Amino acid sequence: MRNFFFSKKLLPLFIVILGGVLGYLILEAGEKKPNQFQKKKTKRVRVVQTIELERGSVIPSWEASGFVIAAESVDVSPRVAGNIESINPEAIPGGLLKKGQWLASLETIEYQLALQSQQSQLAQAQANLELELADQVLAQEELKLLGDHVVIEQSLVLREPQLTVAKARVSVAQNNLDKAKLDLDRTKVLMPFDGKIVSKNIGQGSKVSTNTTLFSIVNTNTYWLEVKIPHKFFNILDAEQMAKVSQQRIWGDSVNRQAKVLSFSPELDSNDRQVKILLSIENPLSENSTLPSVFINDFLNVELMGKPINNAWTIKYSWLQADNTIWVVDKNNTLQKRPVKILFKGRELIYIDTDVEDGDRALAEKPGIASVGLKVNTREDLARSIEEEGDKSYQKINQTRMTKAIKNQKGLKHEI
Repeated sequence: MRNFFFSKKLLPLFIVILGGVLGYLILEAGEKKPNQFQKKKTKRVRVVQTIELERGSVIPSWEASGFVIAAESVDVSPRVAGNIESINPEAIPGGLLKKGQWLASLETIEYQLALQSQQSQLAQAQANLELELADQVLAQEELKLLGDHVVIEQSLVLREPQLTVAKARVSVAQNNLDKAKLDLDRTKVLMPFDGKIVSKNIGQGSKVSTNTTLFSIVNTNTYWLEVKIPHKFFNILDAEQMAKVSQQRIWGDSVNRQAKVLSFSPELDSNDRQVKILLSIENPLSENSTLPSVFINDFLNVELMGKPINNAWTIKYSWLQADNTIWVVDKNNTLQKRPVKILFKGRELIYIDTDVEDGDRALAEKPGIASVGLKVNTREDLARSIEEEGDKSYQKINQTRMTKAIKNQKGLKHEI
């Protein structure tokens, strides 16, 4: 009974001591655990992609596109009225005719009769003039017989007014004859220039007047191409350089033609505020040529050339920052900013002027969180280091193999 009481009395003390020991052990374990599993912290250096900056004389260009239009398109009408007597078999839509070839002819009988009538009137007027000249000779002889004592108007005596009228009638008759000849010639309708027939609007026996459209034709010596370029490129456009015309989907990637800059519109486009440029394409149908043919309403791509820019640095759009600076990695492998002056912005490249120091390489990726002076490593340097380490390892392996081979040879000699 006493032992039970004694043990019951010491039990709380024993629990307190046991708790203290356990607490001490837990504290000791907590202090040692971090030291046991704590990893050694190492400072990580950012790895970036860089590209070497290029400088030199560049010729900027601009790509545009537009539709081909006819440089000259006319509706052919007859110069005289009448009935169509014949039509050139080649004068059909799509037919190619040269300047001066006949398209159609009108009936000529009326114009031939008119010509004969004018010839007769001219002959009559000339006869009247001859008679008047003879009368003038007689008048001069009569005037001599009268002597100087008679005061009289000599112009009336010499029949000068009648002579003037006779001469005028001859002139009018001659003009009417020339007009009759011209009308007769105009019964044949001719091509005004080298071109193709677009449409034919007459048939055999058609009655036509000077307001009737016989044919619609286009000039095939030259086609026009209208494109639009931004105002910034127009300021450096070299109008003396030939533009490159292409149609990759049909012609292929490496086939192109040339076009000449003709003029520019005095007004900007009302929608996009760009400058309209007019180009000319010579020999569009490629007669006696291996070049691809160009047709009206073709949609063509055009590359226009600008004036050379000397000593310009070439960068990409993604490199340029909002404050007109670019990030570079200098020779000490730290990030730096360089202010730039923009000379021209193309669609993909920008030409600038800036003070680049020796060893600078352009940062070819988004800077992200960056600051001036930040230490970085470049992927090019890492690749070079890996390559050098690989070469060293390869040399060590070769050296080990050579050593083993020498030992084997010595062992063989020893055995022999």
